[in-house]
Amino acid sequence: MRMTDGVRQIVAGVLAAAVFLGLFQGLLLQWYLALGLGVAVYGAFLMLIGRRMPLEEIVLSDRVSAADIAKAGDALREAAARVGRAAALLTGADRATLTGLQGHLDSIREQIMADPADYRSAQRFITSYLTNMVSNIEAYVQLAKRAAGDERLAGLRQGIIGYGQVVARIDKACLENDFTALEGEVDALAFQLKRG
Repeated sequence: MRMTDGVRQIVAGVLAAAVFLGLFQGLLLQWYLALGLGVAVYGAFLMLIGRRMPLEEIVLSDRVSAADIAKAGDALREAAARVGRAAALLTGADRATLTGLQGHLDSIREQIMADPADYRSAQRFITSYLTNMVSNIEAYVQLAKRAAGDERLAGLRQGIIGYGQVVARIDKACLENDFTALEGEVDALAFQLKRG
């Protein structure tokens, strides 16, 4: 059984106090003997019950913690859902572009959750650009509904298509990282088998 550090300390303190009071008042031991045994119970409890590490302290790979992966997964899930809602408001090529973008965001999320090393390929995009990109897409959708036929809308459409291309490249980079790692392991195994 593991507990968070705060709960663990409180439970150990309560047990130690109960032992102290039981020995001091119940068995009428000298206070210093009862206190010593209470402290021993406190230490023993802390040694027996492990500390549950917070997500920030669990390091999955090169300077990537479980908290980073969880936060990235949540951000990508929310972004994909927002892009999906925006795509539902459009038709034709615009809808297809945003649906493809949503698929890439879902794919990036799945790859990062499966292999934290992929987080490095997408970290800057997720932490710096993802929120602004989705906000721009939503603003484009609202503008497209109000100003259909405006010539400036075509320029904005090209920017949105550019987002899709960039996200597709990030998705491919995550996948390439997986291929590179697997190829390296296969080569190492093949070398070992030749030596054996």
